[in-house]
Amino acid sequence: MAAPSNVVNVPKPNPKSFNKHRPLEQNTLVKNQVLHFREIEKTLPPEQQSGMNFDDIKTEGQAAEYIAKLTKFLHGKPLTAGGR
Repeated sequence: MAAPSNVVNVPKPNPKSFNKHRPLEQNTLVKNQVLHFREIEKTLPPEQQSGMNFDDIKTEGQAAEYIAKLTKFLHGKPLTAGGR
């Protein structure tokens, strides 16, 4: 069977590119992603919001958790109560 022509090969990231303990202030891209997701979340009714406080997101790991929660929600999976 021939390989599909619409496959995009994505190289593996450098292992040093993600550090869950790195302060968010040192990663402008991820910080901006969190800000964009927060703006989207603000448009949701309160009962559909994550309950996470932007000021509590201090590390890349915390940002990754927040981004993952909002991404799942936007793909149709409900957020659980209290942002957990």
